[in-house]
Amino acid sequence: MKQLQEFEEGAARSAGGDHFIVSAECCAWYVSTEMARFIEACLEAEPAPKWVKFVDLTGARIRLRTRLIDCISQSTAEQRAADRAYCRELTRERKADRSYDDD
Repeated sequence: MKQLQEFEEGAARSAGGDHFIVSAECCAWYVSTEMARFIEACLEAEPAPKWVKFVDLTGARIRLRTRLIDCISQSTAEQRAADRAYCRELTRERKADRSYDDD
């Protein structure tokens, strides 16, 4: 398994592009694909560690109890574009359903 130090140099990236979101009850962090794989490997280890240390896309170092991690989700540019298009379509539907009295 790769060590945390191997990821630190290239951790900071722009907001665009593909990344993963690590969600916990307190916060959410954007991480690289490599960092997401590192976190997943820590969570799948036997025995699972109590803490996981990782670096987010801004270069911030995070130390988090593994039991607090709720979700690790993928976020690609294509997925975000599809989500925005879907939200625009829902907005158009809501506007079409409004009656004249709602204005």
